[in-house]
Amino acid sequence: MRCLAAWDETHDVRSFLLAPEDGGRIAYSPGQFITLRVPGPDGEPVERCYTLSSSAAGERTATITVKKKPGGVLSGHLHATLTPGTSIEVFGPSGQFGPAAVDEKYLLLSAGSGVTPMLSVIRTAADLGIDLDATFLHAARTEHDLIARDDLAAFARRLPRLRLLTVASRANGTWAGERGRLDTGVLGRLVSDLASRTVLCCGPEGFMAAMREACLALGVAPNRYFEESFDFGEVEVEVPADGPLHRITFAKSGKTFDCPENLTILQAARLAGVPMPSSCAKGVCGTCKCMKTSGSVDMNHGGGIRDREVARGFILPCSSRPLSDIVLDR
Repeated sequence: MRCLAAWDETHDVRSFLLAPEDGGRIAYSPGQFITLRVPGPDGEPVERCYTLSSSAAGERTATITVKKKPGGVLSGHLHATLTPGTSIEVFGPSGQFGPAAVDEKYLLLSAGSGVTPMLSVIRTAADLGIDLDATFLHAARTEHDLIARDDLAAFARRLPRLRLLTVASRANGTWAGERGRLDTGVLGRLVSDLASRTVLCCGPEGFMAAMREACLALGVAPNRYFEESFDFGEVEVEVPADGPLHRITFAKSGKTFDCPENLTILQAARLAGVPMPSSCAKGVCGTCKCMKTSGSVDMNHGGGIRDREVARGFILPCSSRPLSDIVLDR
């Protein structure tokens, strides 16, 4: 995709307007994300997932909103080099986080850069004339860390049942909104009808863990609480001392390694020191997608691959355990 425009949202958050280089369309749903890939410092590719913050009503462009993290390889790279006219490799859109039905009542609950999927939900509803019944509660450090503050105020005028609430933990003396940290007591006081709402939550892992506990304590049904998270972490795997091994072969590079049946192909590749592109490692983002030219696998993915792609022979190595020797078109 090519960057068409870039602008600062706050002192450390920048938005980038992207469009397919071939002039095609990019169709997505509110809450979906794309995966960006750039060359890393050691020459190996670095991938990160970023939720689209733009309205899904249009299909010509898409916007990501990126917080520059201290030591962040890709976020720092984007802030420094992704300028109008430059291009970047993109996978997706992927993911299933977002409102499932327009006639439900929602609590959009976010902190920091977790605001991005909520912006897409609100912008899409405004552009499509959806009468969205939503309370949007956002936690920020200070009023200067609020992303798209003016835009949200404008959308509230277009969406009569949208209620905007902000909690600032370190606001200065001029801040007229809620102060302090968002906890169970504050949440229950600000959203008195919380138990009747479906909750979409996004933010740092600690924030989401606290909000998950608070929402369930305040009566939200577990099947009506949803999170979006890209903090996938490292998953420890147990390599069996014996048992069947299947040979995995990369047809183009000639690399081979053995994979036990209880490991995914991606896990075995990492243990063997064979680099493979990946981001979520949970079958969601589709970054590792590749063609399987022979062999059979047991694949249990999270939505990062379409049925028609599977029918053509594509697999997600992060979600595929071998049932035989495998050849991949890599």
